[in-house]
Amino acid sequence: MKAFRPTLFAAVMTALMAGVPVMADTADKLDRVKVDLVTPPMVHKHEQKASSGPKVVEVTMTIEEKKIVIDDKGTTMQAMTFNGSMPGPTIVVHEGDYLEITLVNPSTNAMPHNVDFHSATGALGGAKLTDVHPGEQATMRFKADRAGVFVYHCAPEGMVPWHVVAGMSGTMMVLPREGLKDPEGKELKYDVAYTIGEFDLYIPKDEDGKYKDYASLAESYADTVEVMRKLTPTHVVFNGKVGALTGEGALKAKVGETVLMIHSQANRDTRPHLIGGHGDWVWETGKFNNPPEKDLETWFIRGGSAGAALYTFKQPGVYAYVNHNLIEAFELGAAGHFVVEGKWNDDLMKQIKAAGPVSPDNAKLAADNAAKTKHLVAPAKTAAAPAKKVAAATPAKAAAKDEAKATDKAAVHPSGEKLYKSACVACHTTGVANAPKLGDKKAWDPLIARGMDAMMEVAIKGKGAMPPRGATTADDATLKAAVEYMLSTVR
Repeated sequence: MKAFRPTLFAAVMTALMAGVPVMADTADKLDRVKVDLVTPPMVHKHEQKASSGPKVVEVTMTIEEKKIVIDDKGTTMQAMTFNGSMPGPTIVVHEGDYLEITLVNPSTNAMPHNVDFHSATGALGGAKLTDVHPGEQATMRFKADRAGVFVYHCAPEGMVPWHVVAGMSGTMMVLPREGLKDPEGKELKYDVAYTIGEFDLYIPKDEDGKYKDYASLAESYADTVEVMRKLTPTHVVFNGKVGALTGEGALKAKVGETVLMIHSQANRDTRPHLIGGHGDWVWETGKFNNPPEKDLETWFIRGGSAGAALYTFKQPGVYAYVNHNLIEAFELGAAGHFVVEGKWNDDLMKQIKAAGPVSPDNAKLAADNAAKTKHLVAPAKTAAAPAKKVAAATPAKAAAKDEAKATDKAAVHPSGEKLYKSACVACHTTGVANAPKLGDKKAWDPLIARGMDAMMEVAIKGKGAMPPRGATTADDATLKAAVEYMLSTVR
């Protein structure tokens, strides 16, 4: 019945349209411009504020079916993509423009495809008008009659969920002709726009619990659908792969630059969050004719939609950009990085004192608080053996001595401490992308065992999510001082 409804609806619409007089095409009188689409996270060149009247924007998208690797363990997926990327390229027009898209399905593909634009006005978002089998192409035009960021995705009859979670979604941005505005009508501008396409992936496992590898789309279909129906993704990723937006793929910015973050999720709800930053202005529902919200910490993107946020970076460093379902971010892969260059501002953030032994006063305070809340702890079923008596607080002289040692240790590498706080702190305090957390002896022990030379090689050349030199211009001596500063918290 589910498959029957779209078919019946399409047939009825075709019959109705056959009896309706054809209206004159306003678009035929407009100027035309061809746009070369670019691979996300980048967005093709465009005007933020329209300098002329409406026009017809021509684009061509080619469907590519291919096997891709989705994590650093070599897990593979039979993917279906627009222009070879996950997400597909972001298309930018202005409200009142027309988009004329040619969708190409090469004969080398195995599946029929189409494209449903959430920004379009018309039955099925244009999906029936762009149905193409392998070896075919189709051209469809529609008017962008409302502003905002919108999802587009493949929607072939009977296979919509599979095509969407296999990679076939992207974003179209329809800017107001006068550009973006705040609630008071003041113009908002950005220096760079980035596309973050979030995907929930469903990779089947074999009887030994290992991810399966398939030779073709057809071979993967039945197992993949079975996993999909459990509604539990094996991976949640940005731009097609765990770590796609880290390391060499990290998003770049400078202190003082304003970035437009375009975030889409064609299938599930998500909660974008910039660790250490904010959404200065956020169109949570993605629609620019609605006033943006200000100063959000986390924003909500409904499944099947896109949102947009503006942020002006004020501090340098590596900022983690995550889905703030932290399990999906840290365990399943929904995390990326902004690498920001510039000068550190102590007024916005500054470490007053490096980590050291707890002072006698604070030790006593902790003991007093524990005593006050003792009644909140459930009593043990069996009495525990009495613990050896330990002084509630370290004697003042010993504590002072330990604190002095810590201070002396930090003073050995002041330039390293400064570099850590400006460039390393985002990853090494959160543990994002497997960065060893500051003070975590277990995480640092294997690195220490390899020796300083090996650690310096990673610091200089980068590894995995870590960019070379931590995305800074620090010299070798300063990098070494930063490594020594981090090691001092473990030893």
